[in-house]
Amino acid sequence: MSLSKTLPKTMLAATFDDADERRGGLRYQITVGAEVIELISGTRFSTRTTDLGPGGCFVDTLMPLPVGSSVRVRLHKDNVSIEALGTVTYSQSGLGMGVAFDAMPPERARALDAWLVELTAAKPPSFDASQAPTRAPAKQVPADTAQKLVRLLVKRGVISEADAAALFTDATL
Repeated sequence: MSLSKTLPKTMLAATFDDADERRGGLRYQITVGAEVIELISGTRFSTRTTDLGPGGCFVDTLMPLPVGSSVRVRLHKDNVSIEALGTVTYSQSGLGMGVAFDAMPPERARALDAWLVELTAAKPPSFDASQAPTRAPAKQVPADTAQKLVRLLVKRGVISEADAAALFTDATL
């Protein structure tokens, strides 16, 4: 089963802008531990991802490897870890580097897909929303409490008197 069939459409588009997107695949804003090893030199460092997807990840590092470097990436969170070979496709000093995963054996790709589903808390297609627990309705904030909060915001210079006046004339307060 493909990850794109399992995750909600809102999550599929949530982490990239088509105009600026350079990757060939989806990424999700997921932070997990990462160990990166440059294959030729053996340079090794521990870091974390800022985003992750079935095709690659972006890792934080002040001194990223050059574009084209071949790496082994070991991703880990809790008691789960995934290893992948990849190539550095983007590198910016002081920020980090993008790594595109090389082709994976099908069982490893399925394991990564399953892990991503778990990490993003996506519900499988068989998930029945009617069986999901319901949330208690939000409590209403008493009007006098809301007015005190607005006055405090004015006193601390967070909002202007004009903004406060507009809030006080709003019927919802």
